Amino acid sequence: AVEPVFIRFNGSLDFPSIYRGPPSPEIDAAWNGIANNLTQMTREEILKGGTSEAELPWKARYPEKIGGQYIGFMEAIHQLHCVNFLRQASWWEYYESIQEPVFQTTPRVVRAHIDHCIEMIRQNIMCRADTTMISWYWVQGETTPLPNFNTRHRCRNFDKIWDWSIKNSIHLAETEVTRSPDSVDLPRPQGHVHVHKE
Repeated sequence: AVEPVFIRFNGSLDFPSIYRGPPSPEIDAAWNGIANNLTQMTREEILKGGTSEAELPWKARYPEKIGGQYIGFMEAIHQLHCVNFLRQASWWEYYESIQEPVFQTTPRVVRAHIDHCIEMIRQNIMCRADTTMISWYWVQGETTPLPNFNTRHRCRNFDKIWDWSIKNSIHLAETEVTRSPDSVDLPRPQGHVHVHKE
């Protein structure tokens, strides 16, 4: 289990953060430092995570030369990837101009990716349903009260989670992953957008 930490969020509209602002190499490096990390999962771990024995042949694995474990990454990392992608989409012209790979597909695929990320974040927020109360206060010069988003939260220690993710990471391009002899294709779901060929 990951021990909790208590953190006061800074919800100020103009709070300076390495994760916000116009695109720059520094901001991209900060996001890439927390939102991209594939890890490996043992057979026991993938079964414990909810995969059934019948589903195992559908699951992608790393090549035997690097252990042959199952490919995975934590949902938190996926959610950060999605927030980063939405950030990039808000600066679409810039990321398209520097040939960011995700913007080099068709507009339909990019739109599907955006909608996927919005939906995944919505589901996660509704699943976790943070019940921290946000109070309102009077601010000098304002005619109506404003919400105080600087709230205290009981959080998981992300640094510890990230350390585990780094320790268990695999640095291998998707194109270097080959099918194991016993792999089986998952039937293509209705409405599935082919992310590599459309």
